[in-house]
Amino acid sequence: MGNKTWTLALAIAVTACNNDVTGQLGGPGGGSGQNYGGNHVSITGPAGFGGATGAITADGQTGQLIINIRDFKFYSASDSSTVPDFENVPKADQSGAASTTYTGPWDDKEIVATQLGSDHKPVYKNASGTTLTTHGKSYFDKWFSTVPNTNILQAIPLTLTKSADGSYQYDSQSGGPLSPGGMFFPIDDGTQYKTAFGNQGMIHNYSFTGEIHTLFTYQGGETFHFSGDDDVFVFINNNLVINLGGIHSREQADVSIDSLNLTKGSTYPLDFFYAERHKNASNLLITTTLQLVVNTDIPVY
Repeated sequence: MGNKTWTLALAIAVTACNNDVTGQLGGPGGGSGQNYGGNHVSITGPAGFGGATGAITADGQTGQLIINIRDFKFYSASDSSTVPDFENVPKADQSGAASTTYTGPWDDKEIVATQLGSDHKPVYKNASGTTLTTHGKSYFDKWFSTVPNTNILQAIPLTLTKSADGSYQYDSQSGGPLSPGGMFFPIDDGTQYKTAFGNQGMIHNYSFTGEIHTLFTYQGGETFHFSGDDDVFVFINNNLVINLGGIHSREQADVSIDSLNLTKGSTYPLDFFYAERHKNASNLLITTTLQLVVNTDIPVY
């Protein structure tokens, strides 16, 4: 994966679209009344990896976060409840020139603004326009919001396992209930988190988004690496630090957390957003020594 070291011990790899999606997040929890970004936040629940909704186990070998998955139907022009951003690749090449033979990738770095919205969701960058792979603000706003008949929300525990080097990891290639066949398909038919939309005639349930909201206390020297596809947007302290927008194969990004002008000992939000918009594969790898807790102050709707 060609991991690079950041001053934030977190590694995430995600892949879809003939690739795999991997993502990891980990950290200690507990406590209440912490400050981050000048705002006061409340954290409840047991101390340990995963915070309020899941703590590190007594043997220290696993931790848990929550990934909020929203399932979408494939786009159909005859069904107004579908979103044209899903399973509807551009009939154009990377430059935007019309093409019926080009099969990707379609990198698209103009989808989101650099600041997280006040509703803790990404903001569509061009409110009155479109991008190479998206079809406007009204459709994008449904990616990470629950809309009846358009998507179905599943809040799914994401269990991370301690590695020999002390980091915590979720690796879809290791299999498990969220990763049938070694790929990240958490809502497939026949699994615990299947949805009413189902696999739509495919071997897996494609076309879904995911979001994770966490907090961490900056200590200095942490690392963060991500690779994957399709879209991945990561915000730290409400600022966009990873932008892998578009429909594409595995890509990677590295961030030096020490370069973000954070204050040691202060607590900051890390918000992760992901979209799987085009079959055929999806993989997720997360590896971290960053002490993340679930941000229970963020409403899920």
